[in-house]
Amino acid sequence: MDLDEMLTAPQAVVAWQLADAELLRLIPELSLRMRQLEALRVRLMHQVDQRCVAEQVGASSPGNWLAGAATMTPGQANRIVRLGRGLAEHPEVAAAFDAGETDYDQVRVIVELLNKVPEPDAPARSDDNAATDGDGDAENVFDIIGTDATRTQACARYLLYAARTEDSTTLARRAKALALLLCEDDKKKSDSENAELNEFYASPGLGGRVHLKGHLDAASGEALLTALSALSKPRPGADNRDGQTSKDQRTPAQRRADALTHIVRSYLDSGQAPTEGGERPHINVFVDADDLAATTDNHDHHSHHHRGRRRGPAWMPWLGPISLDLAAQISCDADITPIAMDSDGNPIDVGRTTRLIPRRLRRALNARDCGCAFPGCGRPAAWTEGHHIQHWSNGGPTNLSNLVLLCRFHHTTIHRGDWTVTISKTDGHPWFTPPTWIDPRRQPMPAHNRRNQLPFAA
Repeated sequence: MDLDEMLTAPQAVVAWQLADAELLRLIPELSLRMRQLEALRVRLMHQVDQRCVAEQVGASSPGNWLAGAATMTPGQANRIVRLGRGLAEHPEVAAAFDAGETDYDQVRVIVELLNKVPEPDAPARSDDNAATDGDGDAENVFDIIGTDATRTQACARYLLYAARTEDSTTLARRAKALALLLCEDDKKKSDSENAELNEFYASPGLGGRVHLKGHLDAASGEALLTALSALSKPRPGADNRDGQTSKDQRTPAQRRADALTHIVRSYLDSGQAPTEGGERPHINVFVDADDLAATTDNHDHHSHHHRGRRRGPAWMPWLGPISLDLAAQISCDADITPIAMDSDGNPIDVGRTTRLIPRRLRRALNARDCGCAFPGCGRPAAWTEGHHIQHWSNGGPTNLSNLVLLCRFHHTTIHRGDWTVTISKTDGHPWFTPPTWIDPRRQPMPAHNRRNQLPFAA
């Protein structure tokens, strides 16, 4: 089937009927045509811009009109208008775009670089056009750009040549390196290196989640990516619920979110943060002791109804109400401050804050479990939380015979109630009993660091 024939009625194309060879031929042809059509839209919009057509029909600007006519965001529309203006000054780049040799994002990278070239009409010099990853042979560069090119022409031809084999991200890095060479005498910081432009937003949403948004300068961004990199690598068994060391099923975005959470929790646990409200910052959870006890006892937390409860069964200062299940999980390894309340919800006495799992006991846990004890996991001890097998609110003791180290994911798994964990009276180590949908016999499994041990008799 011919591409022109398909484009007359694309919705009528029955893709599954096409042969493999046709698919491999048509997709590159279609991609080329789409680039050409994108270039045509930019050219047409430039005429709308030049002739003030949008203003004649009542729009406040060409971008405003395009956003409404094509149902796109104002940002997208304005970028198209700006690109049309830029291409009008660089005909060689415009011609390559019209021919489909470069795509929209590549052309934007090139035009943005050309707008930064100092002394654009001056003759090109070889050191302005040296490839950052090439062999340094200036003659090879001038074979591409020509010996009589201006600085702008040289940069355009060089980047157009690179765009034949590089995507827009790689090309942007090349353009940035070229800009640094061209502007090495300019002491003004580029936007990418200007820390004063940094922004970061962390906003609680209506659904109870926190939304993050922002951008950082190159140095700060490199530090963040470096910190996230080591913590966001796939870890076999990191998200398993069947006790096996299986492939990490988390998406890259989920791994980065876990890494960021770990960095924040480690910082709060370090005790190095400045004081806020007279104390070191940490997560605060307020919960009724009876509700907490009922939650950790067969999840029966509907039998207690107290007057004066104005914020929900459990709540945090920043995000408000949370579930009792989450409160129970957080309280497994925490500092506890008892607060006596009257019937109207007013504090009448505050007790002494105590650490549930003292440091000496935590070291003993680290020595015994060597990290997350859940079968198939084994995350480092620094990434784990202490879990009370019988919750302290129900009288569970805080000692080795009632504690186990679990990473955040498997701590949540245990609190869901499908898996159970006990400390063996025989060897003093944790043993995990899977749910019936994993093992109908519910045969206990040893902790991850003792995974070569034989199951003990139930």
